[in-house]
Amino acid sequence: MNLIIRNVKITDLEAIVATESRAFDMSEEMTRNDAIGRIENYPDTFLVAEVDSKVVGHIFGPAANVEFIRDEMYFKNHPNHPNDKYQMILSIAVDENYRERGIATALMNEFEKIARQAGRQELSLTCYPKLFSFYEKLGFVNKGKTDDDIPDPDNESSYNMIKILR
Repeated sequence: MNLIIRNVKITDLEAIVATESRAFDMSEEMTRNDAIGRIENYPDTFLVAEVDSKVVGHIFGPAANVEFIRDEMYFKNHPNHPNDKYQMILSIAVDENYRERGIATALMNEFEKIARQAGRQELSLTCYPKLFSFYEKLGFVNKGKTDDDIPDPDNESSYNMIKILR
């Protein structure tokens, strides 16, 4: 497997929309509009995974000066600023045909490297309990339920997880 992790390009849009909308059960139209804003506003913290010239996964999120993700971050895109202390991870998704091959871990590792180079203090994300072990293996710590907790369709709560970078 020839895996390349690189910064996003607008030409990656359709592959991102397909993967993101399936992974999070969202409409492609909503996903496309959100992805365009994210590509335009923080291309430095929007990465894609390519296998044999095919985009098969991605990770993205803005930098911010609050420790935990707030709901509005999913809907209001803004450019990263050099003084932002925290690097958010709003999404990481891998095409279902390419899972269990280390792609998500490779995306996370490269994203962390970029956050460190930018001088961020922490990585921050939200997830459901079924993903705790994946993130804990990467050094994340559970900081409890999110403030804006909207349970998923199975009535499961989301949790804040952080990884200290300094």
